[in-house]
Amino acid sequence: MQHLSLLSALAPLSVYLLFLGVVNLSSKQRLLTGRQDFMALSLGISGLIIVGPMQLLLPQAGIIRFGTNAWYPLVLLYLFGTTWLLLLSRQRMIIYNLSQKEFATFIKIIADREKWHVRWHGNIMEISEIKIQFEIISFSAMNSLTLRATRSQQSITGWQILRQAIRSELQSHHPKLKGIGFLFIIGGLLSAVTGWACTLSG
Repeated sequence: MQHLSLLSALAPLSVYLLFLGVVNLSSKQRLLTGRQDFMALSLGISGLIIVGPMQLLLPQAGIIRFGTNAWYPLVLLYLFGTTWLLLLSRQRMIIYNLSQKEFATFIKIIADREKWHVRWHGNIMEISEIKIQFEIISFSAMNSLTLRATRSQQSITGWQILRQAIRSELQSHHPKLKGIGFLFIIGGLLSAVTGWACTLSG
């Protein structure tokens, strides 16, 4: 059971790390919505959560009484919890393979083309024409940039317009290759091999 649990815990994580590696090694910048990023992360750590804390807190009496059926409500609980957090989260966009300095130039081109009036407040940007305001968070180690709404009450249509404008502009840009992608792929492969090796040894 311990070996099977280890494989179950590491398999989703390895897939998530491989996904990050492929995205970072892509020949283009990649844009994900906040929901897409949250769902990918939730699936990536699902094995660690279910096999770790949930397994430790699962009463032994429940396992004896219901057997493997005892896991179904725990999986549903995890799904409901992640869905609840997803619904509470603010609007976000994540752009891979783009630095904050590149984004400043990038958004200026878009604003000039769309005739938007952009106001900066430190790392916070406001675009009055589409009624949105967001902060820019740079993750150098992940080679990514996050645009996160500063308040919950914002124009959903405005975010959709901005997302479409950024995606259109991304088509003409090509990022420099960063080695962080190889590290993610190596980490994903090691996780998969470790879980599989423990299963075979059991």
